[in-house]
Amino acid sequence: MQWTVRPYTPADEAEWDRFVMHESGNGTFLQTRNFLNYHPAGRFTDASLMVYNEHGGLGAVVPAALRLDGATRIFRSHPGSTFGGPVLRSTYNSAAKSIGILQAVEDYIATRYDAADFRPTPDLFNGVENVALQYAFTYLGYTQQTELSTWVPVAGRTPETLLASFRQNKKQDVKKALKQDLTFRKLETRAEIDAFHALLRQNLQKFGVEPVHTADELWEFKTSRLPDIAGFYGVFADEQMVAGGMTFYFAQANVLHTQYLAADLSIRSYSPAAYLYYRMLCLAAGMGSNALSWGISTEERGKVLNFGLVESKEGYARVRAFDNVRAVSAGRGIQRRVLVGQVGLDEQAEIFPVTQVGGTVGTHSPCPDRAFAVGVILVF
Repeated sequence: MQWTVRPYTPADEAEWDRFVMHESGNGTFLQTRNFLNYHPAGRFTDASLMVYNEHGGLGAVVPAALRLDGATRIFRSHPGSTFGGPVLRSTYNSAAKSIGILQAVEDYIATRYDAADFRPTPDLFNGVENVALQYAFTYLGYTQQTELSTWVPVAGRTPETLLASFRQNKKQDVKKALKQDLTFRKLETRAEIDAFHALLRQNLQKFGVEPVHTADELWEFKTSRLPDIAGFYGVFADEQMVAGGMTFYFAQANVLHTQYLAADLSIRSYSPAAYLYYRMLCLAAGMGSNALSWGISTEERGKVLNFGLVESKEGYARVRAFDNVRAVSAGRGIQRRVLVGQVGLDEQAEIFPVTQVGGTVGTHSPCPDRAFAVGVILVF
């Protein structure tokens, strides 16, 4: 097939979002313009692309932005989202089409950029398996690095069977919390969202960072931009919020993802966090979801496994793992700095705060005409 690549324009928004949500196999709400547009104008220099077949049909979209590193122009999966692309039409999940589209995109950016950074959607969140696209990166010479992420299958499970599958120490923590007359419910008011955000900020202060999203943005997600996707929940003791969580629902894959989890760090008599994680699993199962995603447990582009973090996650039900893949192509001999997702653990409170930091990766030369650097998944 012949492919034509052109830049995205604001006039394409409706076509873009319809394609991502209803016609693609590996698109999610994170790649829609509706989501990306919550970022203020001017925060990023959009470099998104649209790929058409010879009949004028839209075959793929690539949410992306320009990043300048000195004089080096980097084409990167959109930094305003965890996952980028290419996002392919669901019927194009074949090796030939995946390679052809990726080659066309690469040919387009080769004359305009010095490096490329792709961050495709992991299969857990895909409506259609993404294996052919992942192979296309390998076929075209990209080096891939993986991040270890964890998830729990919850379909058909009950609160009793979920708790029975916990490790003994987690099971004891939950049972102790169950005696505290705690209440778990949705957060509905702006005051409750503000209280949750304040709790989240408290958790992140020890790491010297702020939440990725502001309280205003969380309220916008809930009330207008993502009302059917973003969920907010709190654990209350005597009407005082002691823990809270934010989730994203990936409808195509029927998966619930924990975006933020936070708990009152001053409470030591019981574990609000353990109760929160238990109730999150019960929530996902009660919704009829296939799985609950806990997110990544690796640091420094996958080179470091946070054993304390992954072990804690593994204590909550029978956790399974999948790999997040990011492929980065750079000009020969160039070293890249890429955004990475880094996870920290408060071992006592069992809080998993996420920060966005920079990291340097090296290069090597698998092909004589270019070198490749490696990155990782960027968290929300």
